[in-house]
Amino acid sequence: MSAVDTDLARRLEQSISLAPENTSTDVESVICGPFRAWFTSYTDNPQLNYAMPITPTESAAFVAAIQALRVVFAERARKVRIEFVEELWPELATELQRSGMHLQAREPLMACAKAKFTPTAAPDVSVRALSVDDSDVDLATFVLIRDGRPLDGARVASDRAIASLRGVLRNRAEFCALGTVNGQPAAVGRCIPQDDGLGEITSIVTLPQFRRRGIAGTLVSFLLQRLFESDREIGWLNAANEQARSVYARLGFRSIGSLLNYED
Repeated sequence: MSAVDTDLARRLEQSISLAPENTSTDVESVICGPFRAWFTSYTDNPQLNYAMPITPTESAAFVAAIQALRVVFAERARKVRIEFVEELWPELATELQRSGMHLQAREPLMACAKAKFTPTAAPDVSVRALSVDDSDVDLATFVLIRDGRPLDGARVASDRAIASLRGVLRNRAEFCALGTVNGQPAAVGRCIPQDDGLGEITSIVTLPQFRRRGIAGTLVSFLLQRLFESDREIGWLNAANEQARSVYARLGFRSIGSLLNYED
């Protein structure tokens, strides 16, 4: 990466580390040796329960550090998940593999400056921002899609998850959006504004039956527009795969580095 990209990557990683506590009071933060972990009490969604490196660690002490992290996650009935920017921690992947963890995903870390933003809108797709005044049914729909649950009636969102989402909306800690196709709930997404001019676009989830119809691009466009209207200059996200990367590139995003996810 260039020096400019390295600087932006560090800002993005810092943004990742600040996001959990800035958006919800249901998040517990735990320092565990060279890692910091966040746990969301009402869900085991891996995106809301993870650890990140905060200080370099000598190889000889690394096994003990991972074991301590495993204990912390096990105490909360969570699977260990560690995410980090590969270019900022070039030795970490090797150490994690030696400790028995495996690479779950390598996702392009991408950023879009306001001046480069090229919005898109797919036909038959409507997107609206969720409101604190929305019904429990609407908020439950968002929670279920966000957590990868089908809308088949077999799963219900917990009262605590709905109350937490309502609190986030009340505090305006993030923008949450619901995408529909011909009136049917199809996708969700979140945008977390930061105080340093950045904003994270996250939890972009489309139900399987609605994929490949331009919904993700439309949803991200909507969230970016809201972000830039709030006087932020750069929106960023991590693309789940190459297809998503190409979708976001058409909106004006460029690659900054790689976000690695390791799991037990």
